[in-house]
Amino acid sequence: MEKIKKLCLNQPLIPIVCILAAISCFAILNAAPLISNKVGNPDTLWLKQGVFYVISAVLVFIIYKVGNEQIYDKIWLIYGALMVFLIILAIEHFIYTRIWTGHHIIPFVNTAGGATSWFNFPGFSFQPSEFMKIAIVIALARITKEYNDYYLVRTFETEFKYILKCMAVVLPPALLVYLQNDTGVVLIILIGVAFVLFSSGLRGQWFTVGFILVAIVIGIGVYLFIYQPDIFAKFMSGHKSDRFYGWVDPEGTVGNQGFQLFYSLLSYGTAGWFGHGFQQVIKVFPEAQTDFIFAVILTDYGYIGGLFTILAIVGLDLVILKIGFDSTNDHDKFFTMGIFGMLIFQQLWNMGMILGLLPITGITLPFISYGGSSLLSYMIAIGMFIDMNSQNNIVKNRLRL
Repeated sequence: MEKIKKLCLNQPLIPIVCILAAISCFAILNAAPLISNKVGNPDTLWLKQGVFYVISAVLVFIIYKVGNEQIYDKIWLIYGALMVFLIILAIEHFIYTRIWTGHHIIPFVNTAGGATSWFNFPGFSFQPSEFMKIAIVIALARITKEYNDYYLVRTFETEFKYILKCMAVVLPPALLVYLQNDTGVVLIILIGVAFVLFSSGLRGQWFTVGFILVAIVIGIGVYLFIYQPDIFAKFMSGHKSDRFYGWVDPEGTVGNQGFQLFYSLLSYGTAGWFGHGFQQVIKVFPEAQTDFIFAVILTDYGYIGGLFTILAIVGLDLVILKIGFDSTNDHDKFFTMGIFGMLIFQQLWNMGMILGLLPITGITLPFISYGGSSLLSYMIAIGMFIDMNSQNNIVKNRLRL
């Protein structure tokens, strides 16, 4: 018992991840009556999620033993391998949607929710974009450290070269993921990139320009949606536009695009403080085990269940930030900012779309939603943070001596 207590004190991420694992498995078990049998036996998905966590624990241990420096050194090999998978999926999605509609020609490729993002191998599925988002942050952390070490005096020219180098790493995989029709992961990647760039020490003018460009794009999108809906529909695929219209008017489109959001709002809107109870079904809505897992928690366990989940998530974020800020390695600091940006964006967007505040984009709730690739990818980051924290503890012990 003393050893376990000491381990939890020295590695606070371990108990927090265990709490998130328990919340995830129990929430997926609660979602069983809402889950379509197309994704497998609804009654056993929570067990599969538990297996994903066990596999993730082994992966964390391996990363801890290998060490972060080895990962930084080998990142370009990892990045290149993932690019090959993304190219295959992008080509297949183009063929599936434009040339031979509804038919896959590459073995093991799967399309779900309008996106061609998975390889379905016997016994497991693999989503390269989830792992690529972590690889991009690691690659940018390395590029940023090398830039800061090399250029002692910063100029507009050197910063411009640094930004171009970062974009050369980010844009190709982001474009390939977008071509797979997986906008959610693209948004996550771009937010992670923004956080790394923000922590790199770039002058504020670059971010001012970036905010202005984003505001212009959003403004054009709003204008087209209100005044030129036909043009807006041409720029948005049918799947994306359906989700957008369902978000804007869920009640008015309840018979079509809006039923997922509207029925989830009806389900947890009457849950009160303690919810409706274990596996209660008020209204059936799709993706209860993935995108809408937080709606399941709110429905069955009310505001108390939602608050407990949020506290666990906030605890994870704060510990990650503390570990990163305590590190004396610049690689680790930039990596921390990128992962934190991705996590906080996913968490806020997922909860925001459940509450009807943001569009539904297929963004899941990290560590809670069902899915092996998403969980394994973030557990790679957890393994790196545990190794980072071990190095921090070693430095602290030396200073005490």
